[in-house]
Amino acid sequence: MNVQGLLTHYARIADAPNAIAKLRRFVLDLAVRGKLVAQESGDEPASKLLERVTAEKTRLIQTETVRKAKSAPPPEEAPFAIPSDWTWSQIAEIGILSPRNDAADDMQASFVPMNLIAAEYGAPNGHEVRVWREIKKGYTHFSEGDVGLAKITPCFENGKSTVFRNLSGKLGSGTTELHIVRPLLINPDYVLIFLKSPHFIESGIPRMTGTAGQKRVPTDYFAYSPFPLPPLAEQHRIVAKVDELMALCDQLEAARTQREATRDRLAAASLTRLNAPDPDTFRADARFALDSLPALTTRPDQIKQLRQTILNLAVRGKLVAQRHDCEQVQQELLKSAKRKSDDRDESRRHTADSATPYELPVNWIWATTEEICAAIVDCPHSTPVFSSHGIACLDTNSVKGGTVLHAKLRFVSEEVYRDRIRRLTPEAGDIIFAREGSVGESAVVPEGMRCCMGQRVMLFRPSDLMTPKYFQLAISEPSSLERLLERHKGIGARHVNVSDMRRALLPLPPLAEQHRIVAKLDELMMLCDQLEASLTTSETTRSRLLDALLHEALAPAPTVNIEHPRAAVSGYVVSHLASKRNFGRTAHMKHLYLAESRLGLNLSGRYMRQAAGPLDTGIYALEKQAEAADWYTHRVETLPSGKEKVSYVPGKALKALAEEGVAVLGPLREEMDRLIDLMGGLKTEQVEIIATLFAAWNDALLDGHTLDDDWIVKEVREHWHASKQRFAPAELHKWLGWMRQNDVVPLGHPPRTMQQTTMEF
Repeated sequence: MNVQGLLTHYARIADAPNAIAKLRRFVLDLAVRGKLVAQESGDEPASKLLERVTAEKTRLIQTETVRKAKSAPPPEEAPFAIPSDWTWSQIAEIGILSPRNDAADDMQASFVPMNLIAAEYGAPNGHEVRVWREIKKGYTHFSEGDVGLAKITPCFENGKSTVFRNLSGKLGSGTTELHIVRPLLINPDYVLIFLKSPHFIESGIPRMTGTAGQKRVPTDYFAYSPFPLPPLAEQHRIVAKVDELMALCDQLEAARTQREATRDRLAAASLTRLNAPDPDTFRADARFALDSLPALTTRPDQIKQLRQTILNLAVRGKLVAQRHDCEQVQQELLKSAKRKSDDRDESRRHTADSATPYELPVNWIWATTEEICAAIVDCPHSTPVFSSHGIACLDTNSVKGGTVLHAKLRFVSEEVYRDRIRRLTPEAGDIIFAREGSVGESAVVPEGMRCCMGQRVMLFRPSDLMTPKYFQLAISEPSSLERLLERHKGIGARHVNVSDMRRALLPLPPLAEQHRIVAKLDELMMLCDQLEASLTTSETTRSRLLDALLHEALAPAPTVNIEHPRAAVSGYVVSHLASKRNFGRTAHMKHLYLAESRLGLNLSGRYMRQAAGPLDTGIYALEKQAEAADWYTHRVETLPSGKEKVSYVPGKALKALAEEGVAVLGPLREEMDRLIDLMGGLKTEQVEIIATLFAAWNDALLDGHTLDDDWIVKEVREHWHASKQRFAPAELHKWLGWMRQNDVVPLGHPPRTMQQTTMEF
């Protein structure tokens, strides 16, 4: 067994999806494979224990205490290796199946329905106290210490099983959807560990019989599948260790929950200060929130809060600066809007909401949609007849987040189209708005699209007072929707009326500022997309690494006798990248550095803060060793710029060295391959930037510093090497974003880089 990798990388995998659940399964799997506790030479072998169990069962049959069981089928092939002092057995062999209770009718006993049997290991069964006569017929019998397994779907798949304890009168009955065994001379908790183990459940699922929703584990699988039996003393040690590790998992789960709650509170507090801004501290609050939220955000779904806050800032005039040369715009907009409104038929005008929702910048105004739209039209109140092709019909399924979802489009014929545009023909720049169901989802009709409206939507055509994109933002922004929906709270399905939408107030900035807001919004939403992608990538990487580490830990520990692990990893990298034009000594060195500082391998590197990034001067000796062993040779060419470039030529022995690298990397090979794929196509200078930013960041983590991106950039430019001044701060910030997006961020693994003022490369 090889669990060292799991322990080394626990901090990195702890936030993987279902990490704690997977660790619990891992503990149970180790337990039934004989890999959780050490075997002790003084233990009575399991074969002797099995002989005693057989003798006890024979005695019970002879005294007619239990019935003789039917003959067992031929044993199945052993599914995995077990220790030499263990033996393979069967549940039917180590206990009594389906025992019956004999008790007085008026005796108090326990009744256990399925909902009082837990899926989690360590959770005791519940029970209801009943009189025995009420529950002795038509139910499954069991007694104190018996082990029960839920046999019906989905209870079996979820791991519902228990050792019955604390039963009234020491006996009970319960749901008929149970298999029961009464272990003889066997620790019942070890039997429970086996029944909850991933091996037993996953092997049993394809053996279930019956129809969907009513599938059950057959008795033969429960009774006669291979059961790994340890010595009795080891059973007790296994149970004690499982209890200890499950308690540790409980602590880890509680710590993770607390960590997530703290992050959520901090993020919510930061966002609250922006959603209800204090004018005196807003700029500082906004900077703090936008800088700290990436560190407080660990799940892609949390990005939704950040997006909503950005939208909130946009419609409050907090996203871009106001221009002082627009002081007269407010009055001009107001006059234009009112003049447009006064020209309308008075009978069709709608009174605006009296109370303005919040204070606007001095050159903004509140205006109703009716005042700032050239047209507002509801959809036809009929279900269109759809066709397999034809003209697009926009409905609540095909509009979302400001765009038309072309994959969700449905179509109508020319005849149906003409019928549905009698009131107004949708044009590019119109806004389709969902007023029922997914209320607030909207989209701007794109250029060149010929379309009509489906059901449960309406159309807004902004006048020249408002750009379509800003109108779509303002009408669908969360606080605006909240005000609209509040009118109909508790009245049927979510919806808004057309009349409400006509008098809905929207914040109207100067036209030029609308364009700046939309541009800034697009920029920030792109950053949110990048952060979301980075979190998704990180989550996937953590999950894959956890699965690989657990698989490796369950597999037999490989015998790896490699004299030069650093050379082996070097050979692995060179074998993958030697053919790349941009791969040379600098990139070679940086991959070895990341193998240590990112993956956590110990390759005994000593890295200096050098002009081209972290450098271990041992690379020169390694290259000579490689040439002598025919792993690879290096050659030097002078570039037109006058600089020298080192490249590598594979030797005959490189393949064998790379295979040793596979053994050194173990379960980390997949992550190493990901880094190679990510960085293999980059230019040398780009690899240098990434490794240097990584090293400065990682050193700070090792030193216990609290840092932000500005600190990292300053550290690289001012405290690494004079040559780093050639990189502009904006360029370094860009690459920090790339590192987060692609999950190339440090975890505080050694080694720390060392300062060296002069060194030739």
